[in-house]
Amino acid sequence: MPCLKHYFDPNFDYRNLKPTQKHDGSTDFYNIGYVQSVVTGQVLAEWKDEENNVCANGYRHYPEKIFPKGPNTKINPNDPNQLLATQNGYVFYNADHQITVKGLLNIRGDVGLTTGNIFFIGDLVVHGSVKSGLKIKAYNVNVKGVIEQATVKAVGFLKCDGGIKGNKTAHIESKDSLRASFSENATLISGKNIIIDKNCMHSTVYCEGKFAVKERLCGGPCYSNQYIYVGGQLGGGLSIPAQLIVGYSPKVLLQINKISKQIAKLRIRIETFEKDKLDGDLITASSMDNIEKCKVKIRFLKNKKKQLWNELEQTSKLESCRIMCSGVVKPGVEISIGQAFLQVDKPLEDVFFYYENHEIKVGSPALKK
Repeated sequence: MPCLKHYFDPNFDYRNLKPTQKHDGSTDFYNIGYVQSVVTGQVLAEWKDEENNVCANGYRHYPEKIFPKGPNTKINPNDPNQLLATQNGYVFYNADHQITVKGLLNIRGDVGLTTGNIFFIGDLVVHGSVKSGLKIKAYNVNVKGVIEQATVKAVGFLKCDGGIKGNKTAHIESKDSLRASFSENATLISGKNIIIDKNCMHSTVYCEGKFAVKERLCGGPCYSNQYIYVGGQLGGGLSIPAQLIVGYSPKVLLQINKISKQIAKLRIRIETFEKDKLDGDLITASSMDNIEKCKVKIRFLKNKKKQLWNELEQTSKLESCRIMCSGVVKPGVEISIGQAFLQVDKPLEDVFFYYENHEIKVGSPALKK
């Protein structure tokens, strides 16, 4: 009787997950393997001959070589003993005891400690919220609830119906468009457009396409390649004024900002070592070596930063850049188009900001009727 070897866990149960152990022996409560991902063409199962009329441990016995073949699987045309996946997704035995691959993963509740982090090759729908401290990465992502202090990344588009409450630590990123009902104290990054259906408050935004906020925008900075639109109030926060920058590639600016943070961390390390020296503590050869390594890294990062600034191309026509507000623009709002800068000093209503003769000028109405 033939034996079926599985290249996934046929007894996997996502409702009975346990913490895993890290290499250092500590317990990992976040990466607990919620889903078994597979890619197109991956071998899912294979027929093996029994040895001494017994199947090897973990293999399943079948009366004949007929695969329990379910949706999105096929027999390997080059090897009839192998069953392959025909799409990216997750593999499991369905209710009819067939090996099945699904491209859409539904989580019927919150992403929290019961699920752990979710890393999935297909599309993902979270019907609850994404709790603080958790990470998600999938192709297209749709979150029905709230994204808290979490990291959510999408290779395609990202949509959050419940809004984002980031508490200054949420990181939301998509290579395609991004849409949320609201955003508070989060970092938003999109390779295309970003739409906020209500308010965007004190969030850092990097948008390669068009950035639109239907109601109020306050805080920032908000970077967009060419267009920013606000339907309601722009600015007016008690602490940080709205900062809007267009005319540069947000993607490159993000790289520059990351390098600046790396340099700052390295300088802090050097200062710590040198402070120990001033306090009379002995500096070992290893510490001196670490200081020199930090300095070498700083020089390298500075050169990289300089290259990025040199490569940073302004939008081909700064004159086509627009920052538009159909509502009220409050005093203190900072507008940058290319190297031109303007700080709003009085309330404005239904206006747009544009670039002309190396200056930022104000026009009205915000949108052409």
